[in-house]
Amino acid sequence: MPKPKIGIVVRESLRKRILADSDLQKLTEFAEVSINPTDSDLVDQQAAQFLRGMDGALSSWNSGDLTPAILTAAPKLKIWAYGAGSIKGKICDEAWEKGVIVTSGAPVIADDVAELTMGFITMGLRKVILYARAMQAGQRSPDKALTKTLFRRTVGVVSASHVGQRVMRLLRPYQTRILLYDPTLTREVALAEFGAELVDLETMACESDVVTIHAPKLPSTYQMWNETHFQLMADDSVFINTSRGANVDEEALIRELSKGRLFAFLDVTDPEPPVLTSPLRQLDNVILTPHVAGPQTQRLGEQAVEELRRFFTGQEPLYRVTKEMLSDIG
Repeated sequence: MPKPKIGIVVRESLRKRILADSDLQKLTEFAEVSINPTDSDLVDQQAAQFLRGMDGALSSWNSGDLTPAILTAAPKLKIWAYGAGSIKGKICDEAWEKGVIVTSGAPVIADDVAELTMGFITMGLRKVILYARAMQAGQRSPDKALTKTLFRRTVGVVSASHVGQRVMRLLRPYQTRILLYDPTLTREVALAEFGAELVDLETMACESDVVTIHAPKLPSTYQMWNETHFQLMADDSVFINTSRGANVDEEALIRELSKGRLFAFLDVTDPEPPVLTSPLRQLDNVILTPHVAGPQTQRLGEQAVEELRRFFTGQEPLYRVTKEMLSDIG
């Protein structure tokens, strides 16, 4: 039986970041592989020409659109493995109608986002930034009693998304009280699956030592955490956003940060990056990172190859995305 033909449309420099040689070798063991030899993104007709006659494809950022032109050039295309995050807006209607299998790397990116989130939680509670700045400036160290550990703290998690779920699982060994907001879950499921109490946002704001946002960007989540919630947060609380900037009312956040009551870690903003004159760039009690929580790592290539292997050996892909899921994807 001939091997399936799979095209890797990803530009060379990105491919080397997300696809290890060992994973590429695994791919060649069950497929005839064609690799984009250039360091240019293949899009539109270029991608269609490259994928002509292919049975499957591995794509990623900037080369991730499955278009009608590709379907015309590759009528036997059966699976599109997207080695990046959300595929919303990247798959043409014709592909869904034809039944092309689509997989996404969003679930494995979630592991990396959760990792950084836990770092932010720890640094916020431990006052790492406050102590480090004092040491660098040669100042007397702030009161060491200000530092807090994660043990038995209350952490509010907004959304049991891929990232939110991983964060909750990472919190469990610390005997944290987890408050979860997710309108798609019942109290019983939240407790059984994540050991979390399902609460409204106001309760979360009042009772949490840390609040971390992991909701998708949807019309229903626009500025879901707003002035009401910031004002309800206790002094010395830690606020984290690694989801989407639009989920937070940034003007309200800036007003509360300006009072010196809270400390924020923001990996995303709205707009992104913030304008040069934004107070978020000047305030001492906020740390900005440039949307690096979900980096380009070899987790993505490993997962994409495994999805392709599973499909072409008659197994169900682990992280399939269907058209019906798009309304809940940010």
